[in-house]
Amino acid sequence: MKAAEHVLPTVTGATLRPGAKLRLDAHGHAWIAPPALAVEPVPPLNDEGRLVAGLARFSAAAAPRRAALLDCQAPGCGRDAAALARIAAKSGVAIAALTGFHVSRAYPQGLRPWTTTEGALGAFMRELEGGFREAPMARAAALKAAYSGVPEEEDPCWEAAIEACKQTGSLLVVHTEGGAGVEELVTWLQARDVPTERVYLLDVDRRDDAGLHAELARAGVLLGFAASLRPSAGPDAEPFTLLSRLLEEGLARSVAVGLDLQSPTQWESDDRVRAAAGPATLVTVVEAQLQRLGAGEDDIDALLGGTLLERTARPEIPPARRGA
Repeated sequence: MKAAEHVLPTVTGATLRPGAKLRLDAHGHAWIAPPALAVEPVPPLNDEGRLVAGLARFSAAAAPRRAALLDCQAPGCGRDAAALARIAAKSGVAIAALTGFHVSRAYPQGLRPWTTTEGALGAFMRELEGGFREAPMARAAALKAAYSGVPEEEDPCWEAAIEACKQTGSLLVVHTEGGAGVEELVTWLQARDVPTERVYLLDVDRRDDAGLHAELARAGVLLGFAASLRPSAGPDAEPFTLLSRLLEEGLARSVAVGLDLQSPTQWESDDRVRAAAGPATLVTVVEAQLQRLGAGEDDIDALLGGTLLERTARPEIPPARRGA
């Protein structure tokens, strides 16, 4: 029997294949409809016209490559795969979305929807191998988990995420609190037989420690960079300094770059304001700066989507077999 081809599923049901020429925002938000009574309110990102226009500019800036985005909102706290599918179809940007769980404060009254490992595992597996609750025609690209800074023993959501990762080979996309405690997390996951190559740490670049990043990269972890690439408000720190150090050490293929745009103001189209130029910034600012730093084409391709695409891709499941 022929082995299934590895692909990255998107919210429209289409797939992306490793090696595709693309610019992929590795930490994106293309729709957020915050639930009522969430402990930590976030600005809604649900103006469909604004979102489509911003993504269309991204698509144009990326051409002739394909523009793509990994939407990192978790179910139950603002994700809507059906809305993402509409936006993707209208803008021409391929959008992949996640199952999994976020920090408790992102949910109504601070309570996640799952209180048992079995319940969480069932929900995660259905979306990874079958289809989204709100968009059954497409399946989740990867699995999100939220890390507080200390490994959470006997947390049903974490136990379910680890088991789902093992069963499906899914990439574990981990929200971190500014990279706090990531060394302990990686050790904890290794002890539970989660390969480091399956771990993608978001916001870890908030820790300005090149030695730590190099150690994690050489262990196999994928490092998510977004915060350190923004213009600094401080007088000393400069964007791209940490990334430049890792490039010098030949670790470009261990980093995935995203923008983490979470509010409507960050989607404004005024390209004169670097911090508020929308998702096209990945090309018009980040890629341009990487070129100025002397990064080669292969490294830029890896940083801006190539590595994440390779690590996220899993065996394709025909629609007739999903959830079987």
